[in-house]
Amino acid sequence: MPEPHFREALPGDLDLLLALEHAAFDRPWPAGAFEQELMLPQAAVWLAFTGPEDQSESELAGYADFWVVEDEVSLLNIAVHPAHRRRGLGGRLLELVERVGAERGGEQVFLEVRASNAAGLALYRGRGYVQVGIRKGYYSDDKEDAIVMRRVLDDA
Repeated sequence: MPEPHFREALPGDLDLLLALEHAAFDRPWPAGAFEQELMLPQAAVWLAFTGPEDQSESELAGYADFWVVEDEVSLLNIAVHPAHRRRGLGGRLLELVERVGAERGGEQVFLEVRASNAAGLALYRGRGYVQVGIRKGYYSDDKEDAIVMRRVLDDA
């Protein structure tokens, strides 16, 4: 994959986000959820594109959606298009969340991840996140548990 470039999402990016969401997940978020995220002042949605910034051939390869409220960063989602997985983009997006979150006053990151999401758990643990809880039956579609993880941004 060419070196990605990142930028914060704009309301006009909704169709791009939805296309990636449907490619990346069996249970995609609805359009209304993204519309709301793009309007909330505490929310940040960052996009990862392939290729140089000045080329129109760049495609959306991933995104990260997070909130910063006071000193807490809440990671809502990281998505990577299946064609761009296993190349480090998820880790780069997580680093971006931590960096931008810290720049906006965040001191710690919290997230929930499906208990069955081995790739996500490995990514987060590899970056120093620790489990701080379990939300039993958290996911409404199948009642799967969520693992709650946290990382202090002492070196972000």
